[in-house]
Parts: sequence; structure tokens; C-alpha cells
Amino acid sequence: MIIALSTYPEKEKAEEAAKEIIKEELAACVSIVKIENSIYRHKGKLENHPEYMLVIKTTRKAYTRLEMYIKEHHPYEIPEILYLKIGGGSKEYIQWMDSMTLSRLLRVPLDLRGTSRASEPERESTKDKKPRTLSA
Repeated sequence: MIIALSTYPEKEKAEEAAKEIIKEELAACVSIVKIENSIYRHKGKLENHPEYMLVIKTTRKAYTRLEMYIKEHHPYEIPEILYLKIGGGSKEYIQWMDSMTLSRLLRVPLDLRGTSRASEPERESTKDKKPRTLSA
């Protein structure tokens, strides 16, 4: 289970995105939180605007498609798309989330902790990677 976050400039755009995310089964639930002020630099100018954050309850299996959907439909040139891994939760809620998202199509059983082991995001192979070094 993960929580994905993405901000939108207008309430209507956030609501539209939330409804489509649910219709496409990319998440089990989406909450919309109003942010009074989001302060950031854009093209060299300091910006200060209200935004609407989507708090998206989804699964790791559905995340890649969710990210693609947001990138394709978001009004920002570079949208905020972040996710937080959730270490646990009620088994019943996690099962419900699986049943509401694309995860149900993969039919991976839950382990005893209530999380699907196969739902881990794909990890990069380190076999062919060189170690990183810090330069002075």
C-alpha cells in the first residue's frame, strides 16, 4: 500500500482528477485537501498560491499507471507526484484497497502481515551499476 500525493491549482481540476483516478481503478480512495499557500520558485519568480492536494490511497501495483495518468492529464508542466510507502495497516482495509484497484486483476494473495509481497515497486538492478563517488 502506498499514499501518492499530487497538487492541483484549482479545486475543479483536483476533483476531476480524483474522480477519473477512481473510475480507472488506479486508487481505492482519493481525498482532496486545500492548501492555503504553496510557496515555490517558478521560472525565476517566487510564487505563492493556494493549491489542492490529492491524497491518493493506492497499491504499488497500480502506482506506475497512476503516475502515467497524472503526467498525461495534469495542468502543470512538471506536476508534483510523490509517494510514501506504508509499512502496514489493517488487513481488512488493505484487502479492500486491493479489491478496488487494478491489483485485484493480478490476484496475488496477501501475506500474514496484510501486505502483498509482489506489490513492491520494481527495483533497479545493481548488478551492472558502478558505485557512486563523491567529488570534492
